[in-house]
Amino acid sequence: MVNRHKKAGLYTRVLAAAFALWTSVEAGAGELNRQSFSLVGEALVEVGPFDLDVYKARYFIRGANETLVELTYLRDVPRYLSLKGWDKGFEHIEPDKDFGVAMDWVRSKTPDFKEGDRFAMLVAGATTSLFLNNQLIAESDSPNVAKIIHSPWIGDEALDLKIRALLLGQG
Repeated sequence: MVNRHKKAGLYTRVLAAAFALWTSVEAGAGELNRQSFSLVGEALVEVGPFDLDVYKARYFIRGANETLVELTYLRDVPRYLSLKGWDKGFEHIEPDKDFGVAMDWVRSKTPDFKEGDRFAMLVAGATTSLFLNNQLIAESDSPNVAKIIHSPWIGDEALDLKIRALLLGQG
């Protein structure tokens, strides 16, 4: 009789722990938690002939293989202008079969941005997650997307080497 009560108690504790874990994961699913990341650097990104302030970029890391680039928009930016930015940022990448598909995925997931929007690109291993205002909007398991998504800001052939240096904490 005692043995049966011990098993029932253990079973109840295991179920309670599993439920607590499941509900905590579900409560945070689809949301970006920045607190566990370390800020490496930040930079103001100005675009165009008049150097208009467009967004503030910040680069974060967590552990050995998680990187996050977040853009906080200082003005409205329609999608077509963001797509021009991606095209410029990807110019150095050979649009072969694999990387062409990755570039198309990035372009297809790019929304319009409003002043104050925060667009975050999280790379965790080979998985890339895109967040708009802390809410998950797209996810890819393509290692090619993970390789190219941050390249316009911190890649070896970044669009602006001064911004790259600031984001990497070297400025």
